[in-house]
Amino acid sequence: MNNDSALAHTSAVADDFLKSLSLLEQAHRRLHDVVKDDLERSGERSLTGVQALLIYEIGDEETPASALRARGAFAGTSLSYNVKKLQEGGYLTQERSKEDKRTVHLKLTERGLSVRDRVAGLFEKQAAALEPTASVRHDDLEHLNKTVSRLERFWSDQIRYQL
Repeated sequence: MNNDSALAHTSAVADDFLKSLSLLEQAHRRLHDVVKDDLERSGERSLTGVQALLIYEIGDEETPASALRARGAFAGTSLSYNVKKLQEGGYLTQERSKEDKRTVHLKLTERGLSVRDRVAGLFEKQAAALEPTASVRHDDLEHLNKTVSRLERFWSDQIRYQL
């Protein structure tokens, strides 16, 4: 590969990388919108998409708040603010660990479990509709997951090793 073609290749990768970043962010925002829209159609109007996804991530079991933060699913949002709002709305309870007072455990109430089930149902319905309506096949998702995992690892390494 000569210098000109190497520069062209680097430029093409940079362009595709920037487009990918934009598409990932847009897709994430659209997910929030889709979840919020589905909840509103069911009569649940007091939650944001972020809060509904937080409820989904908490799941059926008691979950330490630190586990949600470690998963990184709520970067750019205030986890403590949303937990407080969800508790005030009657969607979850939070309790300090008896063993380690620094650890807060979150557990969904019946109202929270109902929202979680609604979001889970939405995701199941969407998974079934991906191929027939959006031409997204299983191997497309496998490839996407592998690529996004590699990007996440790349960015983690950038921080960890100060690259």
